[in-house]
Amino acid sequence: MTIRKCNTKKGTSYVVDLYSSGRGSKRIRRSFKRKIDAQNFLDNYMAEKQNFKKSGQAVNLLEEVLYKDEAQFWIETMKNHFSVGHLKRVKGILAEQLERFGNYTLDRMDAAFLTSYQRELKSRRQSNSTINRKTEVITAIFNNSVRHRRIPYTPAIGFRKLPAGRVEMAFWEKEDITSFLQAMHIRYPKGSVNRWRFVAYLTALNTGLRAGELWGLKPEDLSSNGETLFIRRQLNRITKEFDLLKGKRNAKSGRLSRHVPCNPNLKAELLEIINIDNETIFANSEGNPIDHDNYKRVFQKDLKAWGGNPIRFHDLRHSAITQMIASGIDIKTVQAIAGHEDIKTTMNYVHLVGDSIKEVARNFSLSYEPDKPANLKLISGEFG
Repeated sequence: MTIRKCNTKKGTSYVVDLYSSGRGSKRIRRSFKRKIDAQNFLDNYMAEKQNFKKSGQAVNLLEEVLYKDEAQFWIETMKNHFSVGHLKRVKGILAEQLERFGNYTLDRMDAAFLTSYQRELKSRRQSNSTINRKTEVITAIFNNSVRHRRIPYTPAIGFRKLPAGRVEMAFWEKEDITSFLQAMHIRYPKGSVNRWRFVAYLTALNTGLRAGELWGLKPEDLSSNGETLFIRRQLNRITKEFDLLKGKRNAKSGRLSRHVPCNPNLKAELLEIINIDNETIFANSEGNPIDHDNYKRVFQKDLKAWGGNPIRFHDLRHSAITQMIASGIDIKTVQAIAGHEDIKTTMNYVHLVGDSIKEVARNFSLSYEPDKPANLKLISGEFG
C-alpha cells in the first residue's frame, strides 16, 4: 500500500497502488499529478474502509466489486427461494447482461447507466414490462449485496422503472361461458372417458383457479360436506412436482392457500369423476397428473370445436373472477377466492365490468342447460 513516484515523457505522476483485501484480491491503482492528491485519496480510502468495519457495514467499495461476482452471489443466495421457472428466466436475463457488462465495477452502474440501458432496450422495441424485468434483476442483485453487507449502498439510487401500462385482460361474458360449457357437455358427455375435461372447465370457471392449482387438486381437497375445495398446492409445470401454497411465508410463489366455493352442480360432477386410485382429481389415461403444456393443445381444439370467442386457458380464471364481481360478490371475498395477496390485483378486474357491479346475487354458479341445444360451429362427429 504505497505511493510511487513515476517519471515519464509526459512528466511526473504519483501512483497509489494497493489491494482491497490483501494480495490475491482486487488491485486498485490511481494516478495523480500531485503527491498530496495521491496521499489524500489513500487516506480517504483507508478512513472509509475503517468506518465500514466499525459500523458493521460492508468492507468493499463499489469500485472494488464486479457485477458478475455479485450476480453469482445473488443466484447462490436466492436459488432455493425461486421457482424453477423463475430461476430459468433469471438465468436467461443474466446470460445476456454478463456478456455485456459482467466485468463492470458497480460504481459504473448508477442510475444514469440503468436509464441508458432502458433507452437501449426500448430502441430494440422491447416492451416496458420486459425492460422492467431486466432492470429489476440488476436492482435485486444490488439490494441483495447491500443486505449481506457486501457493499455499503445500492448504486441504483434515483433510478425509476418504466410505467407498466394497463394490460387488458381477455375474458368471457356469462353468455360465452354458458355456451362453451354447453358445447363441452356435448363434446364430453357423461360416462365418456374424457368427461373430466368438461369438469375441469366447469371447475376453472366456477373457482378462478390457476392452471397449476387446478391440475394439483387431489380427492381429499373436496371438503367432507362438498361445499368447498381446499387449494393448498399447485402442480409445477416444469418439475412436474407439487409446490405447497403457504401464503406470504412461501418464498417461491407468495400465493395463499385458501378455500374456494364448490356449488352443488360442481360437487356432483367432481364426485362422478374422482378415482381414488389416482393421485389427482384430473388425470390422464395412465392416471398421472395433467401436463398443462400438452393440455393447452387440447383446449385449442375444444375452442375450435365450439366456434366462439377464443381466449387463453389462463383467461378462464379472468372470466371467473370478472363474473364473480359482476354478480355482486364483494371485493374482499373475491380477493380471498382468487388468492390475490394484494387487493389492488383484484381491483384490476373492476374496470372490466363497470356499471354492471350491482348487488344482484349472493349465489354464484355457472353451468349449462342440458336440454337446450348449443349455438355451435361444430357439434357433431367424433368426440372424446
